Amino acid sequence: MIRSVKKLITTVLPDRRLRSYVIILVAQIIFYTALVHLAFPLLEGRPLSWIDALFFVIETITTVGYGEMLPFTSDLTTVIVLIIMITGVFTVLMIIPAVLTPFLAGAIRSTPPRRVSTKITGHVVIAGYGELTNALVDSLRISNQAVVVVDEREEMARAVRRRYGTRVHAVWGDYANPSTWTRVAIQHASDIVICEDERTAATIILGIREMTAARIIAVVDDLSFDRYLRYAGAEYVLSPKNATGTILARHTVLRPEVDTIYEAVSPDTMKPDEGARGRSLKLIKAPIMEGCRCIGKSLGDLDLFGRYGVEVLFFWKAGTFVLHPKEEDVLNTSTMLFLLGRTESLAQVLEEEFAANVTGEELAIIAGYGDVGKGAFRELAASGIRCVVVDPRAGGEGGLQGPETHVVTGEAEHEQVLTDAHIEDARFCIVAINDDDANIFTTLMARNLNPGLRILARANDPSSVDKLYRAGANYVALLPTIGGQVTAGIILADFVQVLLDLPDGQKVVMKHITQHAPTTAGWLEKKSGARILGIEREGRSVIRPGSREPLQPGDAVVAVGDVRTLKRFIRLLS
Repeated sequence: MIRSVKKLITTVLPDRRLRSYVIILVAQIIFYTALVHLAFPLLEGRPLSWIDALFFVIETITTVGYGEMLPFTSDLTTVIVLIIMITGVFTVLMIIPAVLTPFLAGAIRSTPPRRVSTKITGHVVIAGYGELTNALVDSLRISNQAVVVVDEREEMARAVRRRYGTRVHAVWGDYANPSTWTRVAIQHASDIVICEDERTAATIILGIREMTAARIIAVVDDLSFDRYLRYAGAEYVLSPKNATGTILARHTVLRPEVDTIYEAVSPDTMKPDEGARGRSLKLIKAPIMEGCRCIGKSLGDLDLFGRYGVEVLFFWKAGTFVLHPKEEDVLNTSTMLFLLGRTESLAQVLEEEFAANVTGEELAIIAGYGDVGKGAFRELAASGIRCVVVDPRAGGEGGLQGPETHVVTGEAEHEQVLTDAHIEDARFCIVAINDDDANIFTTLMARNLNPGLRILARANDPSSVDKLYRAGANYVALLPTIGGQVTAGIILADFVQVLLDLPDGQKVVMKHITQHAPTTAGWLEKKSGARILGIEREGRSVIRPGSREPLQPGDAVVAVGDVRTLKRFIRLLS
């Protein structure tokens, strides 16, 4: 009976605060009714029934008057009435806001707009809002293109407005309604990015293809739908999961052709000779792995620029990004360097300083054989690394091809399953389960079972990144961020190449000088505020250019800066 009453009260009054206030008010009425029923005959000399006592208490709390019950002959009665009135009115005043607040909030809360309020052209339209959209918008901020985010869910459109204010146009509209796309000026857009599931993406593409000449980019989970979406009208079909798997796998292999972030190629020569290629600029990432000769040395001890002409731009260390390396910084297995240099110099550095002294074959454990795991597996197998795949459904999966690939069927979070996969003999472990909590626990377990293991993990939510590093991961790839950055790279490629998105909001970009060149690198740094890292021109590459280094049309300039300084940098070179 009591449970039924509780359930009824919870159903009628779901708000906990309102429910508490109503219970207090009811308790007050019951208590005061009993008090008046007993005290009134003694103090006023007149009997009072229970109904009359209840009526009297309610009259007092609501302050509507007493009629024939006045005047009171006892001062104590007056005191009781004042207490009832004050406490009752106070409780009622607490209940009224609790009742009205949800309705007032709904009425006052602004409805997201149904159209773009200003005339725009050459803009980017993004269908669907989520973490990937945030990463994409953040990457696009270095351009002057307007961005419109359209979502058919009102709360998502409202979330865009809360996050970006007037910097991004937020539109709420039905994807299936052609007027939604007309209202976001789709006919004048340069790019349309669809961040929805495959079925929704196909429906949107088929609905808008004849309405616009814009480039359509579909960002989906499963690349197996690629040909269908292209047939529908998408120019690009991207999978953040596939890209994340490839990136995780590439952090296990130390080779210039694998770790290249950027390699300059002369715009005047499609097939440069080997000598020119050796002198061209290259930006690579170099993870410090178990067995490297440089472990325990400082950057000053290595003196890479003095000995090889290679610049250490930045580095990761135990999940912390260091934008300005110092000579006293010491390298360990949690470090990953970002190096800029000529191709031939970088190859020499990797061979002489960062090559790991490892005997025997290399074994990699892939925990989770979904889209991320498959992408990692393909990359590792192509590099000749023996893989053991751990997944509850791995035994039924096809397409496992590689050097002596083995499959262990089971949950990677279980110690026995990892032991069966020979985690103690592995050099690498890629944690690619589609569940952040499972990835965190698997990382924690793998680190304890093999302290020297290099662990590379995926994360779906930004809040999981630090937890994975604390659990023991050497590198964490945030899936939506990678998806947003890859998509932005396609959109921005026509006028600037984004080489690196740095965690502090800064970026490394490469821009060709297309018109009148600034006089010198020093002038460009002073006017833009961006730091010039290198200059690539036909037949010559310059690293750490001096302030008097001349610039000329056709040069490719590599720079680092925040959104504000890079906007100026791009404008000055365009």
